Amino acid sequence: MVIVLLAAFGVGVLLLAVYGYKVSAKTAEDYMLAGRGIGIAVMFFFALFAISSVWTFYAYPSILYRHGPGFVYFIWGCVAGFVILYMFIGPRLWAVCRLNRFLSPIEALAARYESPGLRLIVSIVLLGSIIPYIADQSLGVGLGLKALLGFPPVVGILYISLLLIFIVLLGGMRITAWVNVLLGLIYTVAFLGSLIFIMTRVFPGGLSEAVTVLQTKEPALLTTPGPEGLFRPAVTSIVFFVGILAFTWPHIVISTMTAQDKTIFKWMPALAIIVAGMFFYTIPFVWGAMVAPAISRLPGTLVPPLSGKEADNIVQMIITSYLPPWFSAFVLMGVIAAAISTAAVQLMTASIIVARDVIHGLLVPGGSDQFLIRTTKLSIVAILLLSTGIAFWYPVELAQYLVGIAIPGFAQWGPPFVGGMLWKRATKEGAVSGILAGTLYLIAGFIYRPALLGLHPAIPTLLINVTLFVVISLCTSCPNPTVIRVFFDDVEDFLSKKA
Repeated sequence: MVIVLLAAFGVGVLLLAVYGYKVSAKTAEDYMLAGRGIGIAVMFFFALFAISSVWTFYAYPSILYRHGPGFVYFIWGCVAGFVILYMFIGPRLWAVCRLNRFLSPIEALAARYESPGLRLIVSIVLLGSIIPYIADQSLGVGLGLKALLGFPPVVGILYISLLLIFIVLLGGMRITAWVNVLLGLIYTVAFLGSLIFIMTRVFPGGLSEAVTVLQTKEPALLTTPGPEGLFRPAVTSIVFFVGILAFTWPHIVISTMTAQDKTIFKWMPALAIIVAGMFFYTIPFVWGAMVAPAISRLPGTLVPPLSGKEADNIVQMIITSYLPPWFSAFVLMGVIAAAISTAAVQLMTASIIVARDVIHGLLVPGGSDQFLIRTTKLSIVAILLLSTGIAFWYPVELAQYLVGIAIPGFAQWGPPFVGGMLWKRATKEGAVSGILAGTLYLIAGFIYRPALLGLHPAIPTLLINVTLFVVISLCTSCPNPTVIRVFFDDVEDFLSKKA
């Protein structure tokens, strides 16, 4: 029954991709940026479920399950980061890209600093960070199938890879955005429904009953710094700051370029705080901070306490152990929906970087629209193969793919990105020196961890990056007046006009 349901789900997703191919215009702008025509409703789901992934379903509850509620500061940092993006940076990026027909945020950055070299550096840094994050989605589905049916993770990895290749190849960014609406709804219903179902089965007295179990068995899981003392005040401050860096996530940044008009940027911050922060992300918090650890400590529990990588699929194990098989299958479809909704955007973003910024931008600048579309599709296949190989490898816990690998890498383009959009004095020399120094320091820290001084990798590397960016920008010649006009004067005039 489960296999039939998963097969039917896969066929449904593929039919959506075929439909998207038929209705999409065959231009690079339409394929890569959905024709810059995404409205507020689709935009919200597009952005929310581009970030609400398998990581949210499995890894986030796993950290709370093992270390207590302190990691919630990361989520609220992320919400703050999205508000910053959509209030301050996103509108300016949207305007300059619309006025100048840029198809990639890196392309805009290269024009801002008049530097093909910076374009290549940023492309390499972001690709090195986003590809492991795509692997995180495939691996999550593999672990979900293992928990439900006992299949080796390779089955789930190949299943989602097959779906992704068709969705992104056929439909491009437009169908990727629309699929996020449908899959996001399935994901939300599965996640919230499983929580309610488990509560009625195991804790009919409500959350207070689960909290009572933890107060009796392991009260440290209900407070910071947690049972292992991990989330001390200094650590939670760093965690919150690392969350704020969500405004540098390229697959979220590129979503701002697909907006239909500037009014979208007035609504997105409020939706991020109210719908995402106060409602949606509360579901995995309750799962990981209260329900899952309480179930693991019940007398005669079917799911005893887990640690390390074993805890990555604690939510799926509890659902499989306590709920009917048909519902477990539905939840797994929710996990697959979460993985696809995020990985499709990430895969599309990474392929745009390869095709538009590396191949078309630097190697074959005179290529046609059709050449650009073809190279984007070839890039999709290559990137998916590479991310699949990383998923097979499975070197770290799921949470580390985002927090420990992707975010520190994404952060390195933050200074030139923010400076390029908001600071007229930012220069090419400052941008290049900052991102090179920060990235090399990050690589050194991955090889030799003491070099990071015991801090999260994003902190010391970003400090070096920002310092060099600001100091060298102030010590070098001002940008070309034409650049100032294009990126500041024209943008401000465009944004000040009535919609």
